[in-house]
Amino acid sequence: MKLVLIEDEDILRKSLAFFLKSNDYQVHEFDNGLEGMHFINENHNDINLIITDLNLPFTSGKQIVFEVKKKYDIPVIVLTASSVEQTEMEILELGADDFIVKPFSPSVLLQRMKRIIKKV
Repeated sequence: MKLVLIEDEDILRKSLAFFLKSNDYQVHEFDNGLEGMHFINENHNDINLIITDLNLPFTSGKQIVFEVKKKYDIPVIVLTASSVEQTEMEILELGADDFIVKPFSPSVLLQRMKRIIKKV
């Protein structure tokens, strides 16, 4: 399974990528939305899942969800430190497949990923 992880917080991105790789996922990491979106556009046929933070440099997670759902059939999980209901509703209305508030358990994320990938 190939996934894209876009998270600007270095420690979280690196530790999450390590965890996912140890669970047999091929992870492509990006610390900003612009580079992540460029990779997605170039490799969309090979990507099984996108995990993106909401607040990112250059291109926001909201913009990533909007662009991906408009062009491709790739599931997207959004991570955010915001627990505001309105933000969650906006992201889900844009088409995100799940919304996870930080801090979160990597094991819970893994279970949600498996559930979403099964649906596709």
